[in-house]
Amino acid sequence: MSHEYRSLPIGPVMCDTCFQSGEKVEMLPHPRLPPEDQAWSDAQHVELQSYRCPECEGVQVFRVD
Repeated sequence: MSHEYRSLPIGPVMCDTCFQSGEKVEMLPHPRLPPEDQAWSDAQHVELQSYRCPECEGVQVFRVD
């Protein structure tokens, strides 16, 4: 499986899922990465940050540059 993470945007992180349905919802930092992403981060020594949408509960993971 390929792990390609987008860079963490500057400014608010907007939910892609909600945006597709016409809503603009700002995601909130999530304290834990999903286990698969945490394992990849540890193995690759790359810092990742997850964000959770308060509206749809979706989680997105970004690379911290």
